[in-house]
Amino acid sequence: MAPEPPGPLVFSRAIRSKPLPSPFRPPTSIAKYNGKTKPELWLVDFRLACPLGGARGDGRAIIRQLPLFLSDTACGWLEELPANQIYDWVDLVSVFDGNFKGTYIRPGNSWDLSKCKQKSGETLREYARRFSKQRTELPHIPNHDVILAFVSGTTSRDLVRELGRNRPQTVDELMDVVANYAIGEEAVGAFFSYEGKKGKPSAEDDEGPSRGPKKNKKKKKKTRLFQREDLDDDLVAAMERKRPRGPPEGAIFDKMLKEPCPYHKGGANHKLEDCRMLKKHFDSLGLKKDARDDPKKEKNGDKGDKDDKGFPAVHDCYMIYGGPSMQLTARQHKREGREVFAARMAVPQYLSWSSTPITFDRDDHPDKVVAPGVYSLVVDPIIVNTRLSKVLMDGGSSLNITYLETLDLLGINRAQLQPSAGGFHGVVPGKKALPVGRIDLPVCFGTTANFRKETLTFEVVGFRGMYHAIIGRPGYAKFMAIPNYTDLKLKMPGPKGVITVSSSYEHAYECDVECVEYGEAVESSTKLTLKLEALAAEAPEPKGHAGSFEPAEGTKKIPLDPNGFDGKVLTISADLDPK
Repeated sequence: MAPEPPGPLVFSRAIRSKPLPSPFRPPTSIAKYNGKTKPELWLVDFRLACPLGGARGDGRAIIRQLPLFLSDTACGWLEELPANQIYDWVDLVSVFDGNFKGTYIRPGNSWDLSKCKQKSGETLREYARRFSKQRTELPHIPNHDVILAFVSGTTSRDLVRELGRNRPQTVDELMDVVANYAIGEEAVGAFFSYEGKKGKPSAEDDEGPSRGPKKNKKKKKKTRLFQREDLDDDLVAAMERKRPRGPPEGAIFDKMLKEPCPYHKGGANHKLEDCRMLKKHFDSLGLKKDARDDPKKEKNGDKGDKDDKGFPAVHDCYMIYGGPSMQLTARQHKREGREVFAARMAVPQYLSWSSTPITFDRDDHPDKVVAPGVYSLVVDPIIVNTRLSKVLMDGGSSLNITYLETLDLLGINRAQLQPSAGGFHGVVPGKKALPVGRIDLPVCFGTTANFRKETLTFEVVGFRGMYHAIIGRPGYAKFMAIPNYTDLKLKMPGPKGVITVSSSYEHAYECDVECVEYGEAVESSTKLTLKLEALAAEAPEPKGHAGSFEPAEGTKKIPLDPNGFDGKVLTISADLDPK
């Protein structure tokens, strides 16, 4: 029996035994196929390049040398196919396209082109060049979509205004207008200086869209110079007013600093300017040193504030901690520490839902951001069978907290509470809060189309709170959730993709105001109670109760009825006559 000819078994014996033409030179202009190019186009290029090397006529010779132009991954796929499936070029195209049509990188669409925005500091010509390069990678996009994407991505107001007056119909007309404006922008940048702004006019020169009447335009141009001088004077005066008042000038203050320290009696050996106690006192007040007192700072100007990169001194650190970890025994603490500081494992242990990537981009950005990071992230999950609109997501809390009032809203009997493992700290600095119990409650985020439901353990407290519940780090870890306090959004992996839980600045503001008002009311009530107790302690004790009478000294008793024998008497002064 004749030996098997070399080559992948998926090729027929006729293809593997087909001799190569002589002379034959393999094509060098074809890159190895790696699955990133459309398979049909690559096969067409491959078939056109092989005849140039001498392989003409029968396509079996071209098919035989295909493994030489495949990457390692693609060649391994070809070797694993069943035997005798490819007999001619039609079979090769069918098998090749059926496997790689789902792996190659497809061109984008108009939405990808609309993401091309002009960056800060980027000139119009640079943006047009980058936009055109990306457009060539996205074929089959209509002209009006390309024009709309460019207009929405540029930051040049004058160009948008011109394109609004004279609307281009094709991309060539658009690029002609852009090229003319780019030449004008470069000319302005070459003849005028804008204090380091590369070819960008200042806000005064960029008039922008008209927002008011245009009357007396000539008069405004004539008085612009005088108005600018007045404005400069006002700014200088304002800066002088805002600058803090320094030490008294003259030799009096300098003389006081050179004298012995008057605060240390009994013969001080140091001067007033070297007094450590005085320096420590002013440092504790947090007063900033004036630039005029520091010659280095005065020499460098405002640069001193920017170069102050020292690490801030930490005086206090407050957080909510406690819960079951406070009641662990020494043995349990030791076992927990060993788990934390254990050596790295050879095979990582991944948690559930950790394979889903979570990202934040401009699609999550709200239309308006007010004081980023100031307002809390307040969400509205479903707990048990009730949607609670005020649940605080607190990443600084080591436990989940809810209130007795919330249990009443959920219709849960307080007899279902389990004993709590211990108290927690951090709600009131220096004071320990004791929960009345703990309870496991189901918490659900998302919608009916995509949702996650997990059971969280809540510590139930008896005092009043402004939120229905507080979900801390255990809740974050259970849901594998990631917060964004700028966008006021919470994202977590779900069974059908990432779940996005959104809040609003209006809702966060209302909750913040309610918390502040309640806190001030509690503080005022506490101060009033302490003041009343102090007044009650200082008040003198009364000698007797109101309404009680005691006989004074020098009294005598006489019968009420001299002729009667009922025994009733009357107390009168000893100086009075009984009659």
